[in-house]
Amino acid sequence: MLGDSILQRRPPPVLHVEACLLAASTARYDHARKHVDAFLREHRPAVVLHTCVRADELADVPFLRENLEFIQICEIRGAADGSDVHCLDNNTVLSIHVFQLNEEEGVDQVGDDEQDVVASNHWLLPARGLQGAWDSLIYDDNVQLKLLDYVYTSMLFGDRGVDANLVAVNRVALLHGPPGTGKTSLCRALAQKLAIRLADRYSYGKLVEINSHSLFSKFFSESGKLVMRMFQQIHQLLDDQDVFVCVLIDEVESLSAARKAAMSGMEPSDAIRVVNALLTQLDQLRRKRNVLVLTTSNITEAIDVAFIDRADIKQYIGPPTHRARYAILASCLNELVSKGIICRPASLIDYREIEIWTSPDNSDAASGGSTLNHLPAMCTDEADARTAVRRHEESLLLWKVAGHCEGFSGRTLRKIPFLAHAFHLGVAVDAIPSLLEYVVAMHLAVIREREDKGMLGKAGSVVNGA
Repeated sequence: MLGDSILQRRPPPVLHVEACLLAASTARYDHARKHVDAFLREHRPAVVLHTCVRADELADVPFLRENLEFIQICEIRGAADGSDVHCLDNNTVLSIHVFQLNEEEGVDQVGDDEQDVVASNHWLLPARGLQGAWDSLIYDDNVQLKLLDYVYTSMLFGDRGVDANLVAVNRVALLHGPPGTGKTSLCRALAQKLAIRLADRYSYGKLVEINSHSLFSKFFSESGKLVMRMFQQIHQLLDDQDVFVCVLIDEVESLSAARKAAMSGMEPSDAIRVVNALLTQLDQLRRKRNVLVLTTSNITEAIDVAFIDRADIKQYIGPPTHRARYAILASCLNELVSKGIICRPASLIDYREIEIWTSPDNSDAASGGSTLNHLPAMCTDEADARTAVRRHEESLLLWKVAGHCEGFSGRTLRKIPFLAHAFHLGVAVDAIPSLLEYVVAMHLAVIREREDKGMLGKAGSVVNGA
């Protein structure tokens, strides 16, 4: 009975929807929100999560046709099941986030010295150059949603006036892991996502990127003047209560290494003053509610304890799992199909469903064997199962290719389709390979990539031996 009463008090599910206005639109956000709500409930009684409603699908609604670029169906919170298809009943709350994209790219901010060294890079958010970055990053452990929840909670505590001396909230996040796993890209994508999700609260967002390695290797001898000037600019931005600022400090381990070297006497004492100045500035930023500090590190062992203590969360970002590798490669192929580089006879299985087809019980089926007993329920007999396997031949082969990419970073994975076309297809410019041909070429590209990396390792051994 107690369990039943708890279930009855469960809040209604909340579906997050993002509606992008055209650059020339002058529509009010609240008007756009009402039209999007009405459109979805009338024309989309059931929606598929993580899909996009393009402009040509809005043609029947004049307001949306004239003002909207696209509608993105995002995640749902509080749903009773984990299905990607959701019915928009009266119990579902639509949280619609209306925004406009800024067309400008990131702008370098240089120092005042005569050499004009780049100190930081500034983005005005939400930016078209960062659109789609959030969905292109695929992790198996809901890292993105955890980061969103972290920001929402920090804002809630700030709004309620929670004493930071009693409940520590620093608004500093640390993402660490091997190179090429998407840490910096995830920070940029999070800043973009927050500018969209907080559009009702803040007029715009700002992303300030700081490369700590280039900063401190150049300015040790200048007593932290550049650090102070840079954070003075950030504080000036934060004085505007209509802006939400994300500060990204990339490669923070280089700063930590400099601090340790200075304390051991390997660097001048001025170096430690620079690092301490930065730590002091981070402590001062915690008083501001409209700021989030994101830091990344490739070398976990080099992270200074002073930084770890200041980070609210320490999130490890590891190499992509098998399913994530499949999803990354599939997203690349879908992009090439949409641009006419690949002929598409059939669609690839979604990464959220691929493991149904590739479970250990079905491994023989995927390779042409006879064990078909555990294929999806729609396959009523062995003949249906074999037909289904043939229909999804490209997906099953791509799953195998993803398996051979064990240890590859996301950065390397996204190069494989290009290398496959460049070195293994050998087709004329006007010829369009099939999806199956392209996946086979990607398999060859993976083999070559492993061989090339092996040769680099051997070359390094020879040099060291010499």
